[in-house]
Amino acid sequence: MKVKDKDIVNRFHSTPDAFRLALLCGPNVTRCQALANELATPLASASERVEMSLADITESPARLNDEATSASLFGDKRYIMLRLNSGESVRAAAAIENLLESETKGDPVFVVAAGMADKTALAKKIAAAPDALIATCYETTQGDAVAAISHMAREQGVLLSRDMAAALAALTSNDLVLARLEVEKIALYLDSNPDNPQTAEAELLSLLGAENDEEDLGLLINAAIGGDTQKLSQELAALRPTGFSEVGLVRLMLRHLGKLAELRSKVDQGSNIGKLVNHPSVFWKDRDHYARQLHIWSSAHIARLIERILTLEIALKSSGQPEQVLVEQELLTIARKAARLR
Repeated sequence: MKVKDKDIVNRFHSTPDAFRLALLCGPNVTRCQALANELATPLASASERVEMSLADITESPARLNDEATSASLFGDKRYIMLRLNSGESVRAAAAIENLLESETKGDPVFVVAAGMADKTALAKKIAAAPDALIATCYETTQGDAVAAISHMAREQGVLLSRDMAAALAALTSNDLVLARLEVEKIALYLDSNPDNPQTAEAELLSLLGAENDEEDLGLLINAAIGGDTQKLSQELAALRPTGFSEVGLVRLMLRHLGKLAELRSKVDQGSNIGKLVNHPSVFWKDRDHYARQLHIWSSAHIARLIERILTLEIALKSSGQPEQVLVEQELLTIARKAARLR
């Protein structure tokens, strides 16, 4: 069954037992990942999560269905998270079709297939299945982002002018995952809710750090993803006395990783790294950083990085730990991983 990306979570959560598969595809990598996490949220606290990749199902197309229909070690509920990098959906088609055709329905399977088009034979087969959901995550336009941000704000009891919604859209590069984080931060500051609506003034964007210095944050991001632990430690020490916007860093890092994933998929298809990073679509100051990072990170690793940063977003809102400590720990973990991969 084909649905819009904004509807897939509610559709699945309203009747979860009716669906064995939900697949997110399209060019918006961060939204695909975020929606997959939202789909799994009700299951996460009481179910076993089984992570799979193309490598797990390449040799046996039946493996995916076997995992979905197998009982966990302790007989608990499970769910499967299958992550496919750009171009891998063709090789995963047999396993997904095998799951759809199985007479035995098992635990739910969530598939993130960023880059997969919704016109493929596999996409059409999923759309035709009554017990499967598929949604395409397109890059969000400015107009759609403004409308979505205004709706998010109303849900949180925040009264936004159209100009401020447009400013938030621009600051988050029309990324609705990050925009929601900004809106929730504003609502928390204003102590607003639908029963107690509060007006957000434009000055809040500066006050809450949404317009933080991108260059300083870019230094942190490139040091971490480039595996330069010494540079990262120096930059963190320099920023520690004044602090930095953790939300701003998450926003910029996801934007950076989205571009890195796009470039990496082209490398996987045979493109030359030097020519790719020197294309006008890559900002000239970032070219050396992207070239270095493309030599370090595979598509699979970049997908996992995006997942880690999305998880960090959740932790920033819910863990109760100091936000700066959480961000610094994650950056250092990424830098050490990159240093080992170099």
